[in-house]
Amino acid sequence: MAAPEYVLGYSEQEQKRLMKQASILRGWTERFFRAAGLAKGMRVLDLGCGMGDVSLLAADMVGPAGEVLGVDRDAAALGLARERAAQNGCAGYISFQQNNLEEIRPGELFDAVVGRYVLLYQADPAATLRHVASMVRPGGRLIFHELDFGTVVPPWPEAPLWMEVYSIMSEAFRRGGNPPDFGRRLARTFLDAGLPWPTIQAEIPVGGEPGSYVYGWVADTVRSLIPRIEQLGLSTAAELQIETLAARMEAEAVALGAQLIGPTQFGAWVVKP
Repeated sequence: MAAPEYVLGYSEQEQKRLMKQASILRGWTERFFRAAGLAKGMRVLDLGCGMGDVSLLAADMVGPAGEVLGVDRDAAALGLARERAAQNGCAGYISFQQNNLEEIRPGELFDAVVGRYVLLYQADPAATLRHVASMVRPGGRLIFHELDFGTVVPPWPEAPLWMEVYSIMSEAFRRGGNPPDFGRRLARTFLDAGLPWPTIQAEIPVGGEPGSYVYGWVADTVRSLIPRIEQLGLSTAAELQIETLAARMEAEAVALGAQLIGPTQFGAWVVKP
């Protein structure tokens, strides 16, 4: 089955958003990877690598004695990923390939397959996992970082603008065929792929203070989603006042003293029997 269209699009704005988001997510992803056993010298496949942030993280963790292959279908993003690998001095042990995930056919088996925010964009995540598991050696690892923002967790005191925007964002994903609550589906997805029950950890971002990263993170995501939001009739750029959205969410939450709950971050992994 073909994967649903990437709901956030492929604009330059989305590329910038992804790099900003990567700096927010890196700590969580690294903790999940270390807990799962990613280590020096491993050969790693990064699924849906985009501009290479997870590939670069994996390269830092496996070092020059290891090897990382990042795969993505977006040629423009892969060009940037190669430039960034060269800038970071790891081009000798990290490479990138343009391909659809279901069409990957590498020769040598990997020690680990990793991915961040990639399974929720697949038409059949279990089939994707089953396919890539065939590329992992026995005793190797499958490690994924996914999220759940399917239901807004009301802040206290309640912040109406935050709740409205968060709800529109999750509904745009849902109607676009990308389940925003996918993080809660990880155990079942691994089992449906014929894999053992995964080890799962979760962390929850909390913000609301002046200058919190959560305002820009949500507003930037909504900005990339605007074409889909308007197409679905959920709202418009004019109604959302996108240029001032982050500032208005911050002003509201700070005035209320509201504790904002962001999307739950899930790390799930198995060792292949």
